[in-house]
Amino acid sequence: MKHTLIGAVSVSAILATQSASALDILLTNDDSWDTANIKTLFTALQDAGHSVIMSAPCTGQSGKGGAVNFLKEVPVNTTEADYGKYCIGQTDEELPFEDYVEGTPVMALMYGLDIVAPATWGKAPDLVISGPNEGHNLGFLTNHSGTVGNANFAIARGIPAVAVSASHRDTSAEHAQLVADVVIDIVDQLEAKQKPGEPLLPQFTGLNVNTPEDITNHNGYRFTQVGWNPGEFTVKFVEDMSTSSFSMEYVGQVLLDAGRVPNLETGIAVASSVYGGQAGVVLTDDELTDDHHKRSEGVAIEGNYITISVINGSLQADKRRTALTQAKLNGLVR
Repeated sequence: MKHTLIGAVSVSAILATQSASALDILLTNDDSWDTANIKTLFTALQDAGHSVIMSAPCTGQSGKGGAVNFLKEVPVNTTEADYGKYCIGQTDEELPFEDYVEGTPVMALMYGLDIVAPATWGKAPDLVISGPNEGHNLGFLTNHSGTVGNANFAIARGIPAVAVSASHRDTSAEHAQLVADVVIDIVDQLEAKQKPGEPLLPQFTGLNVNTPEDITNHNGYRFTQVGWNPGEFTVKFVEDMSTSSFSMEYVGQVLLDAGRVPNLETGIAVASSVYGGQAGVVLTDDELTDDHHKRSEGVAIEGNYITISVINGSLQADKRRTALTQAKLNGLVR
């Protein structure tokens, strides 16, 4: 793979400005259909002339990766079907556990691919966009991501896909619009380079795109590798979740954004009291990997770049690692 650095110049200087033709785009995510990010991108794609379907979980499903609830009836909310919007999954929290069926990210994507797209367009979408996620998906943490998991599922179906993730620190409508602008520019560029009769991306190929927190002053686009570096945080199991200052700040910010506390300090205090003494998985800024390569997306995002990594939805190791590992096991193969 050839890696190229696009300099820190304006978006308009590096992306084509040709008028886009209409694409059939399926939009999904793992944060639910009720986020500023997905709502804003839905409108932006429509305003750009595309035909858009939204099929997303009804509730937040972060970190669910490729999880699927098999052979269980799952509700589908079609109240906004006239506007091309659907959400999948149970929302009645008073139901017994055995009757509560979540609509995972991949289940929501499948509903869009298998039910809505054929009914609407008579075919598969030209492009699947998963996100924008409320939080980056970088390095090895993409293995747990519902956002990237959706893109990989679409890629496996032979459909071009783009996973998009933004900062978790700013979920405002204003920030969502800036992220949507990036997505529109990327889609426009793909269209500008598309040859007649060819898909937007090579077969079984997609993109993992991350936008920096300070997107207004970003340093340009950088082609990256997924790598190992997860960026600002990773995940870890601890005996007392309140000891994770990173997680308590995250929960405190959620409480503040929801208007449940007057300031972040109070939000952190409330979170610490709730999670104190409880074991579980937390977000942590502990460095669990040794990947500081400048082309790793986790490194580039800290440099305030918009990162673009090419993905193929496959777990196959590279040729070098494959050969070294097979050499250790060749006594088993005749």
